[in-house]
Amino acid sequence: MADEQVVISVADDQVDDMSAVVDALRAAGLRVSEVLDSAGVVTGRVDREALASLSTVPGVVDVERSRVHQVPPPDSPVQ
Repeated sequence: MADEQVVISVADDQVDDMSAVVDALRAAGLRVSEVLDSAGVVTGRVDREALASLSTVPGVVDVERSRVHQVPPPDSPVQ
């Protein structure tokens, strides 16, 4: 199973109950990496098959796949 790294935005009116949202995300398959309570953001990894279920968790506004960008080393022929 392939993993996706995700950033999840929590609704402003749910930030006070962040622990319940995080628990529900875990139950939906998220392996939580970090919880930023004051920002209403949760990061983590999830199997691709469970990705869609995260957006159905009450309090979740957005589920965004993390993008990794890598710059070639300075001595690389492609710049």
